[in-house]
Amino acid sequence: MRPTEFKAFKAHVAMLLRDLPHGMTADLTDVAVAYWNGKQVVGAYLRDNGRIDEDFDFDENAWGNWREEFLVWLDAPRFSERADLKAAFVAGALPSNQCGGLWPRHV
Repeated sequence: MRPTEFKAFKAHVAMLLRDLPHGMTADLTDVAVAYWNGKQVVGAYLRDNGRIDEDFDFDENAWGNWREEFLVWLDAPRFSERADLKAAFVAGALPSNQCGGLWPRHV
């Protein structure tokens, strides 16, 4: 069943991301991705070069802004490995208890 409410959508994205290696993102829109930080799904904006720019709360507000694009993504999910995200995991620079913050992350 295709989730059409935010809570179900977020749970579905979390399930998919938990099964992928660290450093992978769900490429939800041209400017927004989501990743699993070890405890929760975090949203992130992308820079023009495709690198992560800044985290955002993956919440009802994001759903309200991008609902249609998120639902299109469900029909053909796309994922990418992000070198900057993978490096942050390796360096231990990802706070798993929060989201928010600018990139690149440093310890």
